[in-house]
Amino acid sequence: MARRLIAPQRRLRGVARRLRALQRWPLEVAAGYPDDEELRAAPRYWNWKLPVDLNLVESRWTTDAIRRACAQSLIDACAAFIAARGASDVDCRVTCVVCLPDLFTSELCLYRSEDYFRSHTSASEDRHGRSWRIEGRRLSQEWGLQLPDGLGELGLGLDYADPDSDWRLAGERWYFGEIGPRDGRPLDAHTVVDLPAA
Repeated sequence: MARRLIAPQRRLRGVARRLRALQRWPLEVAAGYPDDEELRAAPRYWNWKLPVDLNLVESRWTTDAIRRACAQSLIDACAAFIAARGASDVDCRVTCVVCLPDLFTSELCLYRSEDYFRSHTSASEDRHGRSWRIEGRRLSQEWGLQLPDGLGELGLGLDYADPDSDWRLAGERWYFGEIGPRDGRPLDAHTVVDLPAA
């Protein structure tokens, strides 16, 4: 499957066909799981963007059902990647991130660096804005998403702006997958990790 970026607000044809292709994507992408040599070549991070047309996920015709299907496909791809990893010698963390409201930027992620993972998933504040833990909510419950056993959920709110321009980033990032503590190092105090009951 391929991503497609075209001007928004064009009614997309073949939505049902595109959603069926999206349901097949998790197994297709997992079949291309990088081997150990490829993983070692990328010291921090690999990613695969959600393979959809921009107008499928960010137009006035985008429905909640389409958004849910995209998020579920990312979660399924994450679970398929974890299964495809098998007995790899390379330590990495498999996650996916559902970005709201800009769902087109959502992706499947392989983190080789624990510090890089923490830089994406920890609360922070600087002169440009802040990110914070989303408490008391779970996107999986709100959207009726199915989390396979062992996958966790972590939500961050974002509000960043460039004081020298009109640029602003405000929204939510929902991480699913292998997001719990590792190597005896707890996640920072601002991070919430919810694992579904078994």
